[in-house]
Amino acid sequence: MPGGRVVTDRKRAWARITTASSAALLLMAVISLWQVFDDYNELYNPESNSLVKLEPGDSITFEIESSILVSALRVSDGGSPDADLILTDSQGNELPGRGARALEFDRYDERNGTSFSVVRVFENIGGEYTLENLGTTTLWLVDDEDSANKLSGIVWTYLFYIGCCLGFPIGLVGFVLAIMVWTDKRKMPDQFVIIDDGRVIIGNAQSDMEDDQNPPEAPNPFSDTNRQPPSTISTDASKEKDGESWKSWDEG
Repeated sequence: MPGGRVVTDRKRAWARITTASSAALLLMAVISLWQVFDDYNELYNPESNSLVKLEPGDSITFEIESSILVSALRVSDGGSPDADLILTDSQGNELPGRGARALEFDRYDERNGTSFSVVRVFENIGGEYTLENLGTTTLWLVDDEDSANKLSGIVWTYLFYIGCCLGFPIGLVGFVLAIMVWTDKRKMPDQFVIIDDGRVIIGNAQSDMEDDQNPPEAPNPFSDTNRQPPSTISTDASKEKDGESWKSWDEG
């Protein structure tokens, strides 16, 4: 089946192309992440980038223009610290906020070996607010929207997103094509090329083996290989007759 073999070869070629492209994109993502990792830690580290740093029992009034996401953090010692805070607006209304979600991971200060946990998140705030720290540890407020905007201005961040968003889907396509090629190879009969008097023949190995295993036909016992064909005998007889007629004409 030459047509099926051509289709399989095309699938194999595209499987190699997509797999190589996926590997290159994922490698670019890893290199980009390594390049931007220090900037990420610096921007999301409360010690180096925070709106408010509040000691236990203190309160402070601050102003923020507008932010989609503001996180309150405390130092964590392997546990989940309590929020123990009160945030009120300029009219005295308390903002309850929400707890941390699954994708809001802990943050680290590599220089000091400190881990920070998100204890409260405030969304879509802007204006003047008063924060009270009711806990026994230091409290930080971090403007995550501002940190994300600064991080997106780094070229390595875009390369990381491109590598991840394209590398994984293309790799999945290559994996599916590889499975299809493997399946086609199992279904395809074994074929090979036979050179016979300058002609190229695509044959089936199984059928050729069956032909080789078939015994040759026995010769016909009634056939006489030494017997001359009738045409030869008639020709010799006609020559002899012509010779006798010539003799009679000469004697006469």
